Amino acid sequence: MASSSICPKCSGSRFEAVIETPRKSSFKLLFVRCETCGTVVGVLDAYNIGALIHDLAEKINVKLND
Repeated sequence: MASSSICPKCSGSRFEAVIETPRKSSFKLLFVRCETCGTVVGVLDAYNIGALIHDLAEKINVKLND
């Protein structure tokens, strides 16, 4: 049986993904945070870079190793 993830601050078990631009930044990040208290538990690129590269390679007829 798999255990569920819990917030390290409030022990909540519901999380949300929110795209935000940090202050003094020109790029967006995807913050994974607790729905209850807003504690950030993870940060990712806002965009799926791998998928974007594959789409671009396909458009310019470049084969990538899979």
